[in-house]
Amino acid sequence: MLLERILPEFDVRSRHAIEIGAPAERVVRAAYAWRLDSSPIIRWLTLLRGLGKSAGTIRDAMGGAGFSVIAEEEGEEIVLGVAGRFWTVSESANLIRTPDEKAFRQFNQPGCAKAAMTFRIEALDSSRTRLSTETRVLCCDRAARRSFRLYWTLIGPFSGLIRREMLRGIAKAATS
Repeated sequence: MLLERILPEFDVRSRHAIEIGAPAERVVRAAYAWRLDSSPIIRWLTLLRGLGKSAGTIRDAMGGAGFSVIAEEEGEEIVLGVAGRFWTVSESANLIRTPDEKAFRQFNQPGCAKAAMTFRIEALDSSRTRLSTETRVLCCDRAARRSFRLYWTLIGPFSGLIRREMLRGIAKAATS
């Protein structure tokens, strides 16, 4: 698992998975093509959070929100990463793009945290696939950890809702 290599230690972790009645190849195609803006829930939550429109595929929308693809195994797993002070009022102005895995792993700026999110596709058999997402956050120091934990208490449930909505949307696209 790429995420385990990239961020083996973390302060916060959130995992979600869904089993889809479709072959892995169809789930892969759906995952790469599914658009975040096709979900009214995601559109509403990202606007409410002040992150603007969540237009495009997961790769496009997350890239527009400051995330970079920091590792990928084509058709199996993609890891997106970002760093910064997520808990600030002007979150997008306090994000730090980490362009690759090396930069992400080395990032350790005081007062900041780094977050990695993965999507994994696992064939269970010829007609069933597990699609999962996991988000891990590592805070760079105690002050960041305090700020992030308060922020996560408020935002975490909505972040989980967005992840579950992504999984449901991809599942629906893969089985339609």
